Amino acid sequence: MEETKHIVILAAGDFPTHPVPLQALREADFVVCCDSAYGTVKDGRLGIGDYVVVGDGDSLSEADKAALGNRWIEVGEQDYNDLHKAMEYATSKFSILNSQFSIVGATGRREDHTIGNISYLITFADEHPGADIEMLTDYGRFVATTGRRTFASFPRQQVSIFTMTPDIPINAIGLKWPLDGFHARLWWQATLNEALGDNFTLDSEGRIIVFQTYDPKQ
Repeated sequence: MEETKHIVILAAGDFPTHPVPLQALREADFVVCCDSAYGTVKDGRLGIGDYVVVGDGDSLSEADKAALGNRWIEVGEQDYNDLHKAMEYATSKFSILNSQFSIVGATGRREDHTIGNISYLITFADEHPGADIEMLTDYGRFVATTGRRTFASFPRQQVSIFTMTPDIPINAIGLKWPLDGFHARLWWQATLNEALGDNFTLDSEGRIIVFQTYDPKQ
């Protein structure tokens, strides 16, 4: 059986400071860096191993492109942002059946970029069914899901659910505030819940994004 590879996509939001995303970045088998994030890795101090830089090139100097050589992957189209271009490269080079894809550095700075990047998780799930894709921030983990899924958790872990299909109900087992056929018609309406034990289960035919904190509520 082929060993699972851990692929990290580095975006150009706030560079992470929490140990979880930093460890993911430093221990990755391969890093796909958005071109606008290249400044954080170009001096080599992060100790990142094998990587490429992907994007339209508007954030790189000609000297940067020359120094990168075949590590520079130019994608000139403008219909999608650099995060999407980086994910497309990653999933074209590594099997979704034997890879975990972690996005880091995708939040912070401009709020519109943050919201857009988080919502891209739904697009990635639609485009790559079955892929293990997560977004790691300095506070927790986002994933997109549909159908029935059980999540590992711990007591007092904070859990928020965002739906992109508000007409489709959400059911949950193992959360403090029960969701039994709940319609979250506005983004905030299924946020700030709490895990009761070492797992919880969500069941919805809709397209939802789940956030779980690294640390329990104090």
